[in-house]
Amino acid sequence: MLALLKDVARLGYLEEWPDDDGTDLVVLLRGIRHLQQGALWAGIRDLEAVGRWHALAAKLLAKYVPEEVLLNATAELYHNAFKRDKRLLLIFGAILGPAALTVPNYFVTAPCFITRIVGLRHGARLAEAAELAPGMPVYLVREPENPHDPSAVAVLTPWGAPLGYLHRPLAAVLTTRCEQGESFTARVVAFCGEAYDPNERLHIEVRRDGSAATIRLVSYEPAAVELKEGSIRKQ
Repeated sequence: MLALLKDVARLGYLEEWPDDDGTDLVVLLRGIRHLQQGALWAGIRDLEAVGRWHALAAKLLAKYVPEEVLLNATAELYHNAFKRDKRLLLIFGAILGPAALTVPNYFVTAPCFITRIVGLRHGARLAEAAELAPGMPVYLVREPENPHDPSAVAVLTPWGAPLGYLHRPLAAVLTTRCEQGESFTARVVAFCGEAYDPNERLHIEVRRDGSAATIRLVSYEPAAVELKEGSIRKQ
């Protein structure tokens, strides 16, 4: 975050920032940095904590967060089952402009996106997640016999330990896409600290198999996992 702060200072934005104690600026830059790293929900929660939004705050968000990342974060927020911050949705929408119209169907067509893993607080899942590193592949496994949700998609570590599930609405969309002939691979993007809710700590990148698209640039080996109904298979 220090490099980001230095760049903001270099461009003269510190002098333009409204006269306050600087708390909102620090929170804003922390949120921007989290979004840049793919920790979408950490970034969202930070941005929700910004007390006063003004033109310069929105300008910095637009400048330092790539549009595809902001669109992904907006879709995550829009489709979130928990309480949504409508103020933040409006800010995101204003920055995105016409691109915001794609948010309702974002996960239906996106070749690549970042999302969170839910259910991480159960059992030893947090301990297993702590062993992961950005770029490591994870298994996506459909569970059509799941009594609670036949569209459930479980997420497992590379060594087969359960981590949790894709958020239910997203799992339903991904299952439909699989039934239409698409397949997907996934890898770890970010694992946030204890300050964040367990359901918002582990972020993975899901990519349509064969797609060259990527939501962000990271260094990792090609994924070696496939979404396959009821089983795990290395490619």
